[in-house]
Amino acid sequence: MKNQYIDISLPLDSELPVWPGDPNAIIERVSSIGQGDGHNSSRINSSLHWGTHLDAPYHIVETGWTIDQIPLAVLIGPVQVIEIPEVREIKADHLKNFKIQGCKRLLVKTQNSAFWNESPLKFHQDFTAFSKDAAEYLLDCGIKLIGIDYLSLDLYSAIDLPVHHLLYQQNVVGVEGLDLRQVSPGNYHLICLPLNIKSGDGAPVRAVLLKQ
Repeated sequence: MKNQYIDISLPLDSELPVWPGDPNAIIERVSSIGQGDGHNSSRINSSLHWGTHLDAPYHIVETGWTIDQIPLAVLIGPVQVIEIPEVREIKADHLKNFKIQGCKRLLVKTQNSAFWNESPLKFHQDFTAFSKDAAEYLLDCGIKLIGIDYLSLDLYSAIDLPVHHLLYQQNVVGVEGLDLRQVSPGNYHLICLPLNIKSGDGAPVRAVLLKQ
């Protein structure tokens, strides 16, 4: 059987929802062959936490890794994908239903994935995310990279971002805004490479799963 690659990153588009308070993303054509410029060239103006993106621990923790300090060994390797449907807040007890002890990379598919089917896309406050005790359990399991299919690891109502603080203090890396609609639970190989932004607190990422 040939290797099967699954792209789990959203195509960057100015219509993608942004976190409230972040600037709307702009993708703008600045020169065009059709207008006689001799080449096509464009620019992007956006938050680093837009679309499918990597959170550097430095995003929340002053002493945490920046984007350019995250070891490639964290971003590439075996990954487990689990699905927790019809749950608003993912708690430790939900995670305990899966064999994730010793797992270094974990992606969680939730009811959030249905949001990406909408047209036009809009920001949802009622997305699924993790509880504080779930974050503590992830640390106990040895997780080094955790991903989810919407724009935050914390609930929208979690103003103090307890999940981010707990995980990022230990240099656990977060991947937010994943597109897991076409992904079934199971074991894969993850390639999750962000733009290598010096001292970056986040970066857009092209994330790919390899099913062997």
